[in-house]
Amino acid sequence: MEISAIEIQILCQRIAESVSDYFVSGLYSMEKGALLRLNHSTKPEKLVAISSFANWITTKNLSIAQATKFVSRLRTQIERDKITSVEQVGNERIARFRFESRKGDKKNLFTEFFSHGNLILTDDADKIMDVESPQTFRHRSLTPGEKYLLPPSRGLALQDVDVQGLRSLHQESTKKGESLYAVKWFGRSIGTSRKFVEEIFARANSNPEKPANLLDDNDLLRLASACQSLIRDLKESQAGHILIPSDESEIEIDVCGIIPRSWNLILEKGFATIRSFPSLSEALDEVQIQALVLDRRRSVSIKARAKAAELSSALAKQSSQFDKNLIASAELRELARRLMAFENSAIVEDQGLIDKLLYYELIDISETSNGQPRFLTEPRSFLKSYTATSLASRLFDEAKRMDSVNQNLKQIMETLESQKDNLLEKTRLQEEKAQRKIVTERRERQWFERYRWFVTSDDRLVVGGRDSTSNSIVINKYTEKNDVVFHADLHGSPFFVLKNRDLSLKWPDDEIALEVAQATVGFSRAWKDELGSADAYWIFPDQISKSPPSGEYLARGSFFIEGKKNFIRHVKVELTVGLTTMSKIPKEDKTALDLKNDLEKPDSEQVIVVCGPDKSISGICFSIVRIAPGKEKGSEFARRLKQQLVSRIKDEDAKEMSKKIQVDDIMRVLPSGAYKLVSEKRNQ
Repeated sequence: MEISAIEIQILCQRIAESVSDYFVSGLYSMEKGALLRLNHSTKPEKLVAISSFANWITTKNLSIAQATKFVSRLRTQIERDKITSVEQVGNERIARFRFESRKGDKKNLFTEFFSHGNLILTDDADKIMDVESPQTFRHRSLTPGEKYLLPPSRGLALQDVDVQGLRSLHQESTKKGESLYAVKWFGRSIGTSRKFVEEIFARANSNPEKPANLLDDNDLLRLASACQSLIRDLKESQAGHILIPSDESEIEIDVCGIIPRSWNLILEKGFATIRSFPSLSEALDEVQIQALVLDRRRSVSIKARAKAAELSSALAKQSSQFDKNLIASAELRELARRLMAFENSAIVEDQGLIDKLLYYELIDISETSNGQPRFLTEPRSFLKSYTATSLASRLFDEAKRMDSVNQNLKQIMETLESQKDNLLEKTRLQEEKAQRKIVTERRERQWFERYRWFVTSDDRLVVGGRDSTSNSIVINKYTEKNDVVFHADLHGSPFFVLKNRDLSLKWPDDEIALEVAQATVGFSRAWKDELGSADAYWIFPDQISKSPPSGEYLARGSFFIEGKKNFIRHVKVELTVGLTTMSKIPKEDKTALDLKNDLEKPDSEQVIVVCGPDKSISGICFSIVRIAPGKEKGSEFARRLKQQLVSRIKDEDAKEMSKKIQVDDIMRVLPSGAYKLVSEKRNQ
């Protein structure tokens, strides 16, 4: 695949324009690359795919279930950091992502898109902190502790080409006395892909096989103009195209923002087809998906296809022996018929007959006369001991033996053919099943999914803050006058807002208040402090003041509470984690009752993780586990929790889709602290 430096530059510009002021909320592995999940306090979530050949804004779910060791290490370095810029560097297929932490620490992630691709994390001084694939070259070393250096320049950047630059390069080449075709000279002098070199010569209406030293100023002017028109078309193009090779073709799959003229020539020869997409990012998505599909199909069938290859090899050997026996049987019968017409004296003189008998090993040292071996050096003496009739009979017997062997071979071949066909059919079904399990479509996330959220058992949405910033946003932006606000009676508590669509329900009843209170204390400091229970209270929005009394100070995310607090005492610090499908996420116009009816049988769409009070989570999930403060920490507990959740799903499709859940997604919904499993159960 030929993704050029100019295309990387365009993709980087589009990413930079799209992710300004975003921060890294997640980092995942994808096939031969990494996937950045970027969040913003008010804007929709973005996903940036970084593969071995390009980077782009993706709308697909391209992540694989298990993060690589490098991606896991990278996550600890840049997660929660703000992304400050994305740019192509040098004249290479290299991009640089700049990050800045809340403390002001700056880091760079260099993504190299040549060879097999590579990811290099450096500090602000470009000292390598970590690298996906450590390598040492003549001019640079990609190992931790070394300074990151760009590879040697491949020539003048395509976007910098003008007639003056081409004149200078041409004069330098002429002085050296280089004898090159024009197209080869241009390709060496300008750092771009072969398809674009060919496109430039086609646009310039210039002969690519013209000797470079015979290029005149008019040729150079047309080539420079063609470069500028190509760059303009690439930047203005909103589409994306994929060149898909035919099965018998040896060309590689390729992707581009325009359709180069060289592609049309390949298309005319029937060597490939072209698929077009609304954007270059969507075309790159499709290329990455096909790589994922190919890898998944290969992984589930590699052993089966190896066994099928063994069966094919054995079948070929048996078939070859069958054909040899068939020919030999016919030849032996023909020899026998000839012998029936011979006189005994004539047999000895027939050298052709002797040669055939030797070939079919009907004469060997095992033949005896008077108990002594008869050697091959005296075949005529051996023949004298046979009459033509007796020898013909022997040949007929040998032909019959070969026919009998072929009958057995035929049965063996039929068995082998059946085994191979059954194995290939089973493999095909396994590959198709594996492919069906690859769900790449991403739904549009609801606004409340940026925060803590769940749906109460009486059909009301509850939204809570994750930190001081989101606390402020939840109160300032999403709290309305008819809502009810909850807070734990201790420092380090989130605000939870009970959305109230029904204006007649002014006061929350005791059961609903208990549900929201349990979430409030569960996601508060009470969990990290391993408290068994804690108090919470609810108030109305007009009791919340953004300004403290005179002489007092409020930290970010804090508010001053006025008036009566309605307490819920001794709320148990315990939460429930559950699995539901993507389509079951409550939309603002969809009731909790609708969700419960939908969940009688889980479908095979993408599965998500939710966490909240047991009564609420039980109503919308097909597998749940209760958790409490404990001693287990981090990803190890999340992996065990995932195993418990998946093992309790009866529906096979839902179970397979649940296996795709990222451990990070489970950790994201958990409260801060350590954990233990209380019980696991499945909705009936």
